[in-house]
Amino acid sequence: MRLIIHQEAESTQDLARELAIRGEPEGLAIMALNQTKGRGTTGHSWVSPPGKNLALSMILRPRLAPEEAPLLGLLASIGVAETIEAGIGRRAQLKWPNDVLVDGRKIAGILPEASLNNREISFVIIGIGLNVNSELSDFPPDLRDSVTSLRLSVGRDWDLEGTARDLLERMESLYGRVKREGCGFIPQLWATRWAHGDARLCRNGVTYTAEGIDADGALLIRSDSGEMHRLTSGPSELVWPDLRK
Repeated sequence: MRLIIHQEAESTQDLARELAIRGEPEGLAIMALNQTKGRGTTGHSWVSPPGKNLALSMILRPRLAPEEAPLLGLLASIGVAETIEAGIGRRAQLKWPNDVLVDGRKIAGILPEASLNNREISFVIIGIGLNVNSELSDFPPDLRDSVTSLRLSVGRDWDLEGTARDLLERMESLYGRVKREGCGFIPQLWATRWAHGDARLCRNGVTYTAEGIDADGALLIRSDSGEMHRLTSGPSELVWPDLRK
């Protein structure tokens, strides 16, 4: 994958989208050393101190059914987890739908956004925010108990561009597998790092058991009465167990 680095941008996601609309081929990633208006899932902002963390967005043009597009977000979280594990030498975990955890603390988030044309995927923008060299003091006080970074995990600084290129190399390999085989392998591979398998979680005051993810990436939860529910939206209505160490 090709990488373009900006010193500053409001949103790499918006830059990538503009380029995709203008016909940019897939495989381009936009990275910003300082992102001033980064977006997270469900409308949240992405907090990232200038020059310390990884913020990039990549353009993909997959030949997939529209309902398969969310699986690319899961694919990206796998790629991020593999990159982290290669660097810190221990397991990263995944929180549905698109968060990456180390020691139960969030280290990365994924923002997939698909554009459709006549019920076909025109392009998908995959945004990735990875905490690389940030300290706890770089985050707002209300987030410090729930976040971490590569530096906090192993006590040394990391090269941002090198980390980005490592990530893109892994993403190119995983995406190449999608183009050869389709998306069928993604749920199973994602589940090997799932942080909340069989966990008890709450939704609107009711307790459920997390059962797994469906073939399209939807979360499967089972009530105590045995009724199965499929969730396709973000986790804002869910209360997850605390996995922090």
